[in-house]
Amino acid sequence: MNRQLSSPKLRFREFKQGYESSPISSLAKVYDGTHQTPKYVNQGVPFYSVEHVTRNEFTKTKYIAEEVFQKESKRVSLEQGDILMSRIGDVGTVKYIDWEVRASFYVSLALFKGKGGINASYLAHNLSAVPFQRELWSRMIHVAFPKKINLGEISLCNASYPSDKKEQQKIADFLTAVDRKISQLTEKHRLFKEYKKGSMQQLFSKRIRFKDDDGKAFIDWKEYPLKDILILQSDSLKMKDDKTYELITVKRRFGGVVSRGNYLGKDVLVKNQFTIHENEFVISKRQIVHGACGLVPAELEGSIVSNEYNVFRPKPDLLDIDYFNRFTTTPFMRRSFFINSDGVHIEKLLFKTQGWLKTKVQLPSLEEQLKIAQFLQSIDNKADAVAEQVEQTKLFKKGLLQQMFV
Repeated sequence: MNRQLSSPKLRFREFKQGYESSPISSLAKVYDGTHQTPKYVNQGVPFYSVEHVTRNEFTKTKYIAEEVFQKESKRVSLEQGDILMSRIGDVGTVKYIDWEVRASFYVSLALFKGKGGINASYLAHNLSAVPFQRELWSRMIHVAFPKKINLGEISLCNASYPSDKKEQQKIADFLTAVDRKISQLTEKHRLFKEYKKGSMQQLFSKRIRFKDDDGKAFIDWKEYPLKDILILQSDSLKMKDDKTYELITVKRRFGGVVSRGNYLGKDVLVKNQFTIHENEFVISKRQIVHGACGLVPAELEGSIVSNEYNVFRPKPDLLDIDYFNRFTTTPFMRRSFFINSDGVHIEKLLFKTQGWLKTKVQLPSLEEQLKIAQFLQSIDNKADAVAEQVEQTKLFKKGLLQQMFV
């Protein structure tokens, strides 16, 4: 049964007709996917799961055999104009199928097939909006692991919509344009990252060389053991029980040095601590094989670390520390971290600092290092600016979803 509702806060001025509310069962037929994990094949028909919807990535997929697809298609088949929504684990992420599709899907996804009473693209945006998501949340089985919602509960959720289909279409077109902008910016950010990756491969392998400000070639690269360009520092301190200290940790996958929080000296169990300073290079001895290293940012100047970490300063006449920080992400340096770590399990390897410091590296002149680091930083700055645009556009859309639906 349809109910009349008040209008949303944000609305196109030319539309005056009222809003209605109906259960999803009146607007769409809801299905789930196959309940059995299929046997995958190297080539065949794409098979979608929650990850495809949550990542908005449908090009990288597993495949099922043609005969399995044909069997599943007798019950339900994906078509252009359908809607997928995650319903197990991540619940409520929506994807409108706006392309020609020939694929099957897993039980973790719900499929909405519109009954014609509502614009399908509009319905997809509606399902992502706050009012519907709030009701979806209230009907979820939160005690289940992973969280989930049953198909019957989805069908009972209510969706509001303008009775004028022209208004539905205009809202759908507008929000789709915002989605397209987010996709374009996301792709632009990905291309910057790919460009940086390719540039690093060319620069650190000497296939591309910079010239000095006068247009002259820099001197040839020289080979140094790491012990000749890095200084292992041990700025130890005597902790006081009533003084507050900021502790740090280093994130995996070259995620950088971050704060662990502030603690009174009496609450820090390991008393053997060292003070660290801006632009020192920190290595986690137990996590370095996972890329746990990075520079100390300005805001963590004066923080402390235990002897579970190595802290290095550069030889100022030989090494630019920003260049070195970038160099450590290369396959050569990642291998050096691994082969200088001992242990019987990947999660229990311990870094052998002195052995690693014997590693020999090819190093450009300090001036060329600066050129390389500045060039890569310029790419980072552009990529960060685009990433900020992505986040701002997502926030803009979030605001629209809060104000354009009731």
